[in-house]
Amino acid sequence: MQPDTIKLNEFIEASKSKGASDEFLATLLTRCGWPADDVYGALGSYWQQTTGLPVPERTAGGESSRDAFLYLLSFSTLATWSTALGSMLFRFIDRRFPDPVSRDHLLSMRSEVTWQMASIAVAFPIFLLVTRTILREAQNSPERLQSGVRKWLTYIALLVTAGAMICDLIWFLDYFLNGELTSRFVLKALTVMIICGAIFIYYIGSLRWDRNTDVATAKRRSFKFGLVSCAAVVAAFCIGLGVAGTPSQQRHIEADRQRVEDLKAIANSIHFRYLRAKTDKTVTSLPARLSDIPGRTANRSFILDPETQAPYVYRPKSESTYEMCAAFSSPSEPGRFQVTDFWYHGEGETCFTLDASQQPPY
Repeated sequence: MQPDTIKLNEFIEASKSKGASDEFLATLLTRCGWPADDVYGALGSYWQQTTGLPVPERTAGGESSRDAFLYLLSFSTLATWSTALGSMLFRFIDRRFPDPVSRDHLLSMRSEVTWQMASIAVAFPIFLLVTRTILREAQNSPERLQSGVRKWLTYIALLVTAGAMICDLIWFLDYFLNGELTSRFVLKALTVMIICGAIFIYYIGSLRWDRNTDVATAKRRSFKFGLVSCAAVVAAFCIGLGVAGTPSQQRHIEADRQRVEDLKAIANSIHFRYLRAKTDKTVTSLPARLSDIPGRTANRSFILDPETQAPYVYRPKSESTYEMCAAFSSPSEPGRFQVTDFWYHGEGETCFTLDASQQPPY
């Protein structure tokens, strides 16, 4: 044992015999330049000699790593499902209050909504399960609520949500002062404020949790937060199904989209054939049947219906005009086509009359 350590131990023994407290000695010695580890090591040696028992060492390295994993998973899934929920609500608002200067196709909206639904369907149950696991383990070990990782991540979540609410207020006031408030803007601002506000209120309260916290009360508070979140998620999910449709509906819509693209490809092929016929007298202006034109893409024949594999209906009507028909599963998607658009179609068989001498409508 080094001389300095011997002097430290002797001083602590003499001070303790005079009634000095551990807190006083730790403060005094550290202010005198002693390293905290040396001070607490000497105090541990004193109490080990006094009690005759070794100072117990806490072996919780694995638990700390596990806690870090659980808290990181909890906060990452929280960010995933809350962001997806907000984005989905934004799309619903855009659908209910469309921008007159923007033609946002329902096809792109559908793909965005399905992605957000998938994100929520995966992240939200994991968030609930991980939060339940954390609180259940805290019931047996309340000191886990004092995890430094939990507090750091909580403060980061509070910073992000507070920043989002501040930006939302600035955004709202800017539009208000410019007199540009609209129903869709107000609803989007409220969406951000409600989602971020609910998360902020819940986690600002959780910062007070420590080893003395009534875990049952914390569980009840978490249950209320989870219940409200679950109600919002289920409601948004149901509306999302109405917008995106079921998987079978999605398949039919995609087939209709492919039918329109096929008819456009056929019309372009016939137009190029007509232009070629002007210089090559061996080529007729219009094909007698669709099989007379090269009608293949990389993986399929575009002269065949994608679902039934039956050829599209083709009828030459004059030297340059012809008619094409296809059987559609549903009417054209609102937003993607207008009634005045050439390729607008209803449900069932719809026919289109074209002139091969003209460039086909896009």
